[in-house]
Amino acid sequence: MTRRPALLLFSLLTVLSFTAFFSACGGGDDDDSSSSSPKDRDHDGIRDSRDDCPKVKEDGGQWGSDPKDGCPGTIDDLIELARSDINDFWQGQFDFEGEDYEPPIKFQSYTKEIDTACGPASLDNAFYCSADHSIYYDSNFLKAQLDTNGDFAPVLIVAHEWGHLVQSLLGILQDDTLYSIQIELQADCLAGVWAADADARSLLDQGDLEEGIVALFRVRDPKGTDFFDPQAHGTAGERIDAFNDGFDYGLDACKIQ
Repeated sequence: MTRRPALLLFSLLTVLSFTAFFSACGGGDDDDSSSSSPKDRDHDGIRDSRDDCPKVKEDGGQWGSDPKDGCPGTIDDLIELARSDINDFWQGQFDFEGEDYEPPIKFQSYTKEIDTACGPASLDNAFYCSADHSIYYDSNFLKAQLDTNGDFAPVLIVAHEWGHLVQSLLGILQDDTLYSIQIELQADCLAGVWAADADARSLLDQGDLEEGIVALFRVRDPKGTDFFDPQAHGTAGERIDAFNDGFDYGLDACKIQ
């Protein structure tokens, strides 16, 4: 059964005062539908007659390729799967509370600097823009995360940015008494809430959480970053703890004290 942190979503407001997947594909030109033992040359469980890449094995795991077309997954497949699942999760939470949910107006990738309602979108970045209620991400940045830290790393980045979208819907981003680090750590916590639900649905593979922890460790603030720094996101320990709090204890653990 899918976890639903009942009656906790809007308690977040009550205390505010706080993997390489790319490969050339061969054509599916061997139709073995008439054979009593259909061929599956790449041994990926999809017979050649239905496999768009019969000579290249499709990736295993929940975060592999989507849809099951027999081809190795791409970063676009991975991010689309994450987008769909994370959006559906938060839609469900808001619906459960009887509140309106608004998915991002745009979920836009870029590979060079582009203009957004929040200003230029820099490279090696992903962010939620409250000015147009949209999420932007450098697809090369997420691909690098995939290659370096594993397939759950870019998924966790998307989940973190979706946490900011949730904060915006709840009015948290509009509270100018909060510091950047409080906002960022809460987004890590909200990402953990989604990850726990995904894990309960057997969507996470063995090792995914470890990949997420490594990714959070590597995107920590530089040593000596002040708590009040307007760009502060948290130390490695703080970010990992925030994610684990959401994963282990749910939305109630994500309240800003």
